[in-house]
Amino acid sequence: MTLDQETGRDRYFAQRARELAALVDPATGLVADRYARLVPCPGCAGEKWDTLFTKGGFTFVRCVVCEQVFSNPQVREDLVEDEYRTGNSNDIWVDVLLSERQLAIDTTKFEELLDELEPYRGGGRILDVGCSIGLFLHLAEERGWTAQGTEFSEKALLYARETYGLDVVDTPLEETQWEDESFDVITLNSVIEHVNEPRALFAEIRRLLRPGGALYVITPNVESLACRVLHERTATFDGRNHLVYFSSRTLSRMLETSGFAVDHCSTRISSLQPILEWLSFREPYENQSLQGDALNDWLDVGDRRSELESTLIQMGLGYKLHCLAARA
Repeated sequence: MTLDQETGRDRYFAQRARELAALVDPATGLVADRYARLVPCPGCAGEKWDTLFTKGGFTFVRCVVCEQVFSNPQVREDLVEDEYRTGNSNDIWVDVLLSERQLAIDTTKFEELLDELEPYRGGGRILDVGCSIGLFLHLAEERGWTAQGTEFSEKALLYARETYGLDVVDTPLEETQWEDESFDVITLNSVIEHVNEPRALFAEIRRLLRPGGALYVITPNVESLACRVLHERTATFDGRNHLVYFSSRTLSRMLETSGFAVDHCSTRISSLQPILEWLSFREPYENQSLQGDALNDWLDVGDRRSELESTLIQMGLGYKLHCLAARA
């Protein structure tokens, strides 16, 4: 059984595809005008960009000034917020997160993240923006942190409150009315790519962090080897859910211009399998057996595969960016 089947990702991707198709104008093959609008570059507010490709009716561009990659036209922010409150695919995603395999994966990831954040504990107040089912905050509370979160998805919100007993609100961060310098640490775990105006979010986070407090960001890496090889076939490109795409360079620049000092940006997860599938003339993400393919069989000798995966991550070509920054 594949990871997608074991966690229910296959159901999620099928439902998401149906919802994306409903946004497309059949006459043009592009996202309908009533659902989207042209936007300036989220990185520098520039209005010149090169088109990279179109996928599923959504157009993806790269700013000619700062190299920020984003979808444009972009789905309206109010529709995005409504989607996370009521969308069927997002309810299915909660089921994915609650699967035994995914809980194990995320628990390991979040425990490592909490280890990294320990030096920034200060008064011990942590905020997770878009906390989903609340697993990260639950683990933080077990370590003695005072934890709070925000979450739009009703199903995830109820789970976080009722199962873990967490203090989670369902309002945008700028409407929460928390006082300046309220938190020692704020986390964005796979959230910033969903935001229409990331610079505004970073400004609000800076206001809420104490001086020297930490911001930790996890987001897809647009310069991963997977994105470089697969382009529009990379799973992360969908246009509705993921609006802005970061590299280590563009994320660091945006954080620095927003008043943060970047400690480090690293990458995780090689995402080698879909690349090998594509290179062997198969569709990526179908998890087909590659036995008999020369490149795959060569990698299966000794530790070659793990060594290559480690090298990709060390080179900054991993699928996910992990970035730690402190309020300057």
